[in-house]
Amino acid sequence: MRLTAALFALCCSTVMAAAGELPACDDASVLSTLSGRQAWAEAHTWKDGVTIAAVDRVGERRLVTEGFSSIDRRYCAARAELTSARPTALYYVVSADEGFAGYGWNVEFCLSGHDPYYVYGADCQVLK
Repeated sequence: MRLTAALFALCCSTVMAAAGELPACDDASVLSTLSGRQAWAEAHTWKDGVTIAAVDRVGERRLVTEGFSSIDRRYCAARAELTSARPTALYYVVSADEGFAGYGWNVEFCLSGHDPYYVYGADCQVLK
């Protein structure tokens, strides 16, 4: 019985700690990762000449730490100023334990109007 209680406490404290380790929406490393991945995608797939020049009005939409998934997620939204000088909505999710080999965090993003394959649905609906 003690072993079960100890395992339960370890399990739950690990899950709860993961949310604390999840970087904030406006964390410099998250925004840098977003810009870098969008530039790579532009150069290797989209090729429309538009990249992210700046990100502002960053805000957290919701934090999911409970439910059917054991993966903590922080849903975020921001305004991205593009090199075409046209601002657009930027939606992204920072996920715990989704980095390389399950360590660290990962970020998935969608620029409204710049998802030609509708990977995240119409107008980035999946990441909202």
